[in-house]
Amino acid sequence: MPKIVDHEKYRNELLARSFECFALKGYSQLTMRDLAKHLGVSTGTLYHYFPSKESIFEQLVDYQADQDILLASSLKRPASLEEKIEAMLELLVIHQEYLLQQTCLWLEFGRHNGYDALIKNPAVARSFVRYRTWLAAYLELDDERRITFICSYLNGLLLDLMFQPNDLSVKKQSAMLCAAIKAR
Repeated sequence: MPKIVDHEKYRNELLARSFECFALKGYSQLTMRDLAKHLGVSTGTLYHYFPSKESIFEQLVDYQADQDILLASSLKRPASLEEKIEAMLELLVIHQEYLLQQTCLWLEFGRHNGYDALIKNPAVARSFVRYRTWLAAYLELDDERRITFICSYLNGLLLDLMFQPNDLSVKKQSAMLCAAIKAR
């Protein structure tokens, strides 16, 4: 009896497991052969699901956006803006290693292919919009300038955590970010 394979589920499993290899090797150093070995599949199997390394990267970006937004959507929905920001920052701290690896992967893709290719990449552009849309809905803000400011703040905070991992007071950062958002 032939084995029945749910191709979409299997492709997603490969994507989820490929992130570790991308994070470990970096986009430019990773080969399809390396990735196939890491995943425990043949290169033929890998090419069956993904025509190229760039295709894997793009599908991984979309897959991670799905997973990230699903996780972020599980955050409690407190009434105050400061409590929402605090919940977001706590999530950022808990997942900081993953988020730093993800950021580095995106930047490595840009360094390898040119930052213009990163900016114009459809998967990256879709994910960028999806993250910002989720953030605006969660914080109940419709001011694009404030959303841009918050994204910049969170990205900077994430990088700061890389260099000073134990030097973050979520409550203090939440209060400062909230005050900055409310300032006109």
